[in-house]
Amino acid sequence: MHPIFWRLRFAGWRPAREAVRDFILARMPRGGVVAEIGVDLGDFSARIMAINRPRVLHLIDPWTAAGGEYGQYAGAGTESQAAAARALAMTDRYDFVRRRFADQIARGRAIIHRADSQSAAAAFADSSLDWVYIDGNHSYAYVKADLETYLRKVKPGGYLVCDDYHYAGFWKDGVTRAVDEFVAAAPVRPIFKRRSQFVMRKL
Repeated sequence: MHPIFWRLRFAGWRPAREAVRDFILARMPRGGVVAEIGVDLGDFSARIMAINRPRVLHLIDPWTAAGGEYGQYAGAGTESQAAAARALAMTDRYDFVRRRFADQIARGRAIIHRADSQSAAAAFADSSLDWVYIDGNHSYAYVKADLETYLRKVKPGGYLVCDDYHYAGFWKDGVTRAVDEFVAAAPVRPIFKRRSQFVMRKL
């Protein structure tokens, strides 16, 4: 589909983030092999399953935390106790996702990779994925590495979709900087940009 038809869909109004993400999911190749980087509790994973209906969805997330928002689980104990509490909280999230997608896992439609995105990439042959959703570590170096690594894993004509584009956040605009630099130099074509979503296609 030509990029102009994507953009015309929201001409004249500002859609909610979830409306844009659902719009993108409906236009990604169906019945394909998909990877989602950054799963957390699997809410968007469920949307991918329901709307895009991939043959296989790879869920990639280390489910670890060194601090930040997960400090709420730590209480007022020592640093080591806080780290243990955060690790437990993330393991609870991982276990929740395993239960949530138990049926799809049993049927081979969902595969969980409890690993960072760069380690998980070793599981995929080059040009084996139809599209990838990148929503992992938002720091510039990590986004840059994910784009470079998973471009090789996506088939020619496949897609890379990035979340939180144009959001500065605590990651200091790392997503936007990495995406802009990548699009300027890599063999990809920008397709669609709306709210926090950026879609590019591998040439």
